[in-house]
Amino acid sequence: MNNLAPIALFVYARPDETSKTVEALSKNYLAPESELYIFSDGPKGEKDFNKVAEVRKFIKSITTGFKKIIIIEREKNLGLANSIITGVSEVLRNNDKIIVMEEDLISSPNFLDFLNRSLQKYENNKKVFSVTGYTYQLMIPNGYKFDNYFTTRCESLGWGTWKDRWIKADWELKEFKNFIMNKNAVKNFNRVGSDLIGMLIKQQLGKLDSWAVRWCFTHFNNNAVCSYPTSSKIIHIGEGGFATHVKRQNKLLDTELDFENKQDFVLAEEVFFEKEIVNQYKKFFKLNLIKKIKTKLLLLKFKISS
Repeated sequence: MNNLAPIALFVYARPDETSKTVEALSKNYLAPESELYIFSDGPKGEKDFNKVAEVRKFIKSITTGFKKIIIIEREKNLGLANSIITGVSEVLRNNDKIIVMEEDLISSPNFLDFLNRSLQKYENNKKVFSVTGYTYQLMIPNGYKFDNYFTTRCESLGWGTWKDRWIKADWELKEFKNFIMNKNAVKNFNRVGSDLIGMLIKQQLGKLDSWAVRWCFTHFNNNAVCSYPTSSKIIHIGEGGFATHVKRQNKLLDTELDFENKQDFVLAEEVFFEKEIVNQYKKFFKLNLIKKIKTKLLLLKFKISS
C-alpha cells in the first residue's frame, strides 16, 4: 500500500502497557513500511519520575519493526490532552494524515491496514472527520455487507484523521456559549450518548481535561461522522494504577479483537447510518437516572451562572 499514514504513539508512565502496545503494533502487516513517532510526556512530579524514565529507556531500545522511529521527549508534563493536541498537530505539519495510538492499546495485525484503507477511502469525503480501529461489542445485522459503520461520535482508541479536518478543531470551545443556550443543539449533540453534554460542560468549567470531548464537539459543529470497524482491531488494557485517561470500567465496554486478520475490506461508498447498529452503539453511553439528573442540574446551573 502506498502513501501510508505516520503513526503517533503517546506514552507516559506505564512501561508494561507501553511494551505490549509496541509489540502488538510491530506485528502489524504494515509496520515495516510505517513511520512511528513516539511522544513521551514529562513526569508530573517525583512520584512518576522513575516510571517515565523506565518508559523512555524502553522506547529508546526499539530499533526494528518500523520504517523509521522518531522519539520526542517532553521536558515538562503537558498532560494527556495537550500532549495529544500538540503532538498530532506537530506530525500533521508535514503530513496530510495520521494514525494515533496511546500506550494502553493492543492492536490486531491488520489494524494499520484498516486505518490506512479507511483514510484513503474517505480522504475526499469531507463529511468523514475521523476513522477508528476500535468498536464496541455489537451484534451486526445479518446481511450487512460492509466492514465499517458510521456514527456522529468520534472514538479516542486507535484512530486516524486528516490535516484539513484537524485544523478545524475548536480546542478553545469558542462556539460553546451559543451552543449551550440552544436547546435543540444540545439535544442533537447528545443523540449518540447522554454523557457528552456533561463532559463538555465540565471541560468548559475546567473540571475535565479531555481532547476527545472537544474533538467530538468539532465533529458535531461540522455535521461530521466517524467511521468504525464492524470487528474491533483494538482492545484497551489501560486500567492500571498509572492510567491517566478516562477509565473504562464498565464490563459492557469490553470487546473482542478481530481474529480474521484480513487485509482487504469492503468499506461503504457513502456515509449512511445503519439504525440497528447505531441504536446498539448509543446504549453504551446511556446514563442512569441519577447521572441524568446530575447532568441536567449541571446544565441548569451553568445556564443560570452565564
